[in-house]
Amino acid sequence: MTSQERALSSAQRGAIESAGAERNALQEAQDHLIKALGRPQPGRERRWAMKVGEELRVAREALSRYREEVEGKEGLYAELERDAPWLQARTRQLRNQLERIEQEADHLTAEIDRVIDGDAQGLSTIRNDAERMLVALRDLLAREADLIWEQFNEPAALD
Repeated sequence: MTSQERALSSAQRGAIESAGAERNALQEAQDHLIKALGRPQPGRERRWAMKVGEELRVAREALSRYREEVEGKEGLYAELERDAPWLQARTRQLRNQLERIEQEADHLTAEIDRVIDGDAQGLSTIRNDAERMLVALRDLLAREADLIWEQFNEPAALD
């Protein structure tokens, strides 16, 4: 441990490790969704939509588990707020962003289901909408990692 790193409590370490395990599962589901989105679509639109829908459902479930973990009573956000109450505005932003990402996944699922049912109107937007959702998720995870680093590895500001 360097002079700038702080010792973590067992609750903090547990919250970080639990969130990390769920984050790994979420990133694996995200990778599978990206692969499904990149598969060829012309002439096989319904099969493509079925595969994308399957991977999106897995990613959505992983996102829900992740959200439950980080937002739980003993989760990562609670530990951050307990240790540094001034971070509540930032964790609230993360919570709100997680909620918006889940809503986007739900809307995307509905659009995919319409394509599977034979309505190809929204087919052209599925990739773009999914990629926008994935970028928002990547941004959230990066901002969360920054927050963890700042709180547990950087010395507190003395101003």
